[in-house]
Amino acid sequence: MFKLKANYGFLAVILPFIWAWGSENNGIPLWSNPEGANTLFEIQLNPEIYRLSNFGEPPQMALWLENMDGSEIKTLWVSSRLARGVWVGKVVCPTALPYWISRRGIEKEGGQPSFLKPLPDGITGATPKAELKVYTSLEPGSTWRYFFELNVSGDYNNAFRASQSNGSPDPDGNGQPSLVYAGIAQAVAGWTDTARVVGRTEQILETPDIIFDLNGMTTSKRVLRAITVTFIEKKE
Repeated sequence: MFKLKANYGFLAVILPFIWAWGSENNGIPLWSNPEGANTLFEIQLNPEIYRLSNFGEPPQMALWLENMDGSEIKTLWVSSRLARGVWVGKVVCPTALPYWISRRGIEKEGGQPSFLKPLPDGITGATPKAELKVYTSLEPGSTWRYFFELNVSGDYNNAFRASQSNGSPDPDGNGQPSLVYAGIAQAVAGWTDTARVVGRTEQILETPDIIFDLNGMTTSKRVLRAITVTFIEKKE
């Protein structure tokens, strides 16, 4: 009889490829499939900005809808590292997109995705370098708030340093905390909207509420070029 030793480093490298292969063979992910969709979100990033961070990696991102009283939440897209819990040297990263994580907890119990409890393939994908299109279908005539959260790791500045005032390090390598953008999506003919930044989260703490004070946020405000939503009129 022999014992099988788990090689978690190997798993962290190979599993994203296994998931991607399975997703591809299960059909087109919901967010990238225009068939049957009547709403398009277009996200444009500025690679020249996020490449200036300590790690130079594309941001973690999440896009979701909420009805007007916030009681119904629908996640549309989440970057794969967060969605699958594939982190380097840690199990979870609660400061990556903490506001979305808190809203996901309302949408589905146990909101924080993990290695053992990843999000469905249909709503996740690799972070794009510059552009992303997300399709969905809304009930004709309905009105929703949409939210977009974005975070670049390691983008330290004078306000959000690698070490805190007491000398303790930024435990997640977060740097400037995530920014939250919002707008209105209406499923009516001719509707289009451009999201506005509405606040941020905390650097080293889980954040269930948006912080409206943007003082100290510098390069992080330039990572997103634009996010727009358009209602697509279907031809009869």
